[in-house]
Amino acid sequence: MLNNFRFVLLGVLLSLSSCGYQLIRSDVASDVSFSVPTASNKSSFTGLESLLTQSMRQQLHGLIGAQVKSERSDYSLDLKIDRASRSARAWSRSGGVNMGMVVLDISYQLFDHSGEKVLDNNISRTQEFLLSTGENTNHAFSEAIADVAQQIVIEIVEHLTNNN
Repeated sequence: MLNNFRFVLLGVLLSLSSCGYQLIRSDVASDVSFSVPTASNKSSFTGLESLLTQSMRQQLHGLIGAQVKSERSDYSLDLKIDRASRSARAWSRSGGVNMGMVVLDISYQLFDHSGEKVLDNNISRTQEFLLSTGENTNHAFSEAIADVAQQIVIEIVEHLTNNN
């Protein structure tokens, strides 16, 4: 009986591992270097450009082991915050806000060492936050930016995989 349970458990674990999630191929970009200048910010939320730039540098190095340099790199990544906004999503009976939402629109362009544009894309993220759990606008922007940075790294790795 115990042996049958082990085989069933093993089968379930193997089937879960094929659910569609894919690891990022870090071997594709581990010997590639990137420069990530400070992002531009067209929104009224100051400081988001620093948060985006720092998150992007961390994700490039942490997820794929890429070198992040200030000059003479294989690729340059230009980031721009096109829009950042916040709004109330749910109101309490007393008129206070229970839940808020932030929206980020970010565009990026990736250039190779010769200056040729190799990627150009826009990404939008919406992040909700609950005030009752201690979350706030800053927390929601941080979460949305981290998610965008991961998405950009995934798209860069996909590009490098398909073009190398």
